[in-house]
Amino acid sequence: MDIPSPTIYRWLDALCEERFIAAHPSGYYVPGERFRDMTLNSMQYEPNVTVRRSILRNLSENLKETVSLAVPQGTKLIYFDRLESHWPFQVNLKVGDFLPLHCCASGKLYLSTLETDAALGVFERIASKDSARNTITQVEEFRAELDQIRKVGYAIDNEEWFDDMVGASVPILSDSGALAACLSTHALVTRKPIQVLKDEIPLMLKAASDLRTNLLG
Repeated sequence: MDIPSPTIYRWLDALCEERFIAAHPSGYYVPGERFRDMTLNSMQYEPNVTVRRSILRNLSENLKETVSLAVPQGTKLIYFDRLESHWPFQVNLKVGDFLPLHCCASGKLYLSTLETDAALGVFERIASKDSARNTITQVEEFRAELDQIRKVGYAIDNEEWFDDMVGASVPILSDSGALAACLSTHALVTRKPIQVLKDEIPLMLKAASDLRTNLLG
């Protein structure tokens, strides 16, 4: 680029200060908070947004519940989009918010795609694990949960994030088999028992297949 090295480093420092990039311990630079927010916000206006939201709306109407999309970024899972039902109980999230990896269905699904030691390392570094009455707090129990998710191909939140709320999440995979996004739903347990939620997994998997084409081409 024919730009002096001191100039490049000044620019990098400026971009770090403005949170567009962030220095990584490896010595590389990675996208920062503002770059991430800009990217996620821009995706709300992509050419295929109408198709994507029609898929989400159809699933929401079939399930009669709110449905959401989350995307992985590094060791975090970021809320991306949602189609809300008309029920009064909602989880208040906005684009760019991080999801709890150890207790919501999408977070557990994401961790299940990592190597077990890496996933358990993330779990052990979560300082305050208690979120609801059924939150998993023991490492061996969480290991068994990850094994179960890998076996069945989806994740269930059994009142682990919020008391009296259950949820489910299914993966949207890239051509390489990597997790590209998580499609999830949640409901009050009085309205939708766990078994009913599990019976609706095929509907979610069909929507995930349609969304894969929409999101990844």
